[in-house]
Amino acid sequence: MNSRIAKLAVAAGIVLAVLIGINLTGRSNMALADIIQPFLDARTATFTMTMEVQGAPTQTLDCVYAEPIRMRQTSRGQGVVVISDLTAGRIVTLMESQKRAVVMEITNVPEDPSENQFNMFGEIRKRIQEAQDAPDDSVTFLGEQRIEGRTVIGYHVKKPAVDLTIWADPETKLPVQLKSVSGPTTFTMTDIVFNVDLDESLFDLTIPDDYEVGTLHVDGSEPTERDLVATFRTWAEHTGGALPPSLDENTPMAFVLAQQTKLMGTGQQTSPETVLRLQQTILDLSRGLTFVQQLPPESDWHYAGNGVTFGAVGTPIFWYHPKGSETYRVIYADLTIDEVPASEAPVTAD
Repeated sequence: MNSRIAKLAVAAGIVLAVLIGINLTGRSNMALADIIQPFLDARTATFTMTMEVQGAPTQTLDCVYAEPIRMRQTSRGQGVVVISDLTAGRIVTLMESQKRAVVMEITNVPEDPSENQFNMFGEIRKRIQEAQDAPDDSVTFLGEQRIEGRTVIGYHVKKPAVDLTIWADPETKLPVQLKSVSGPTTFTMTDIVFNVDLDESLFDLTIPDDYEVGTLHVDGSEPTERDLVATFRTWAEHTGGALPPSLDENTPMAFVLAQQTKLMGTGQQTSPETVLRLQQTILDLSRGLTFVQQLPPESDWHYAGNGVTFGAVGTPIFWYHPKGSETYRVIYADLTIDEVPASEAPVTAD
């Protein structure tokens, strides 16, 4: 997959991984706590991020982070720079070879930087902090291993939708490598250095005058059930009446591949405008997916829309138990919604 759509797939992986979050939880462990503490204390950081997305070329990013919530990511060999300043509610992508920029305007940005879901380093740090207060058996000590000629010790965190491994120097206890697997995407952080002096110009959002500019819009507020309903509708509109095959980390890639097939079948050119529209659609879809991924386990949510035709009356596709409610919320294929007691909740297998 070597077209603009391939690059879109990579971008989708980045966006959705950020929007949905890297959900790290695990039991408190003194040795693990020593390893993760530098992430929690960092005011700045530099690191290399390797991103592998199934069906797309591997990407290597040189990343720079600065408090309160700013990042700069440079794609090696691609001439693409992404600069984010979430206090300003903007993420700017500069494509040097095309002299083109894409500006992501974020509204309803959380005032508390720790609650902002659009910064990869900040999100990792937040989930690491939460891990210290989650007493369960999700953390496994991996012992020693040799990585790039050096001896390291590691821990593996495994929970539903979470697969994270962190390796550290046993002497300094500083992180050497952090790997997170989320659906079809694997992120690997290496060359991690904390608290370095950074030039403020690295985070300058100014776009060169000779660049063509496209704009994306993102709502940074907490997603709701209404966003999930909108996701179902948007998916059907773009796929001829089908519904998503799943509601997990693989869903964005499934949408990208479906659109690639559609464009190839119609002979349409993947112009910058077409790619921009698809990126906006992916961002819109992601709100509904994020709503589902943020539901707690006790919500007992189920999805049964795979293979169901949009608009089918009386066919339940999603149901869950809202916190504090005595009933289940049931969404049907025609997007009507009902509330039913637990005894009458659908029993169709996911």
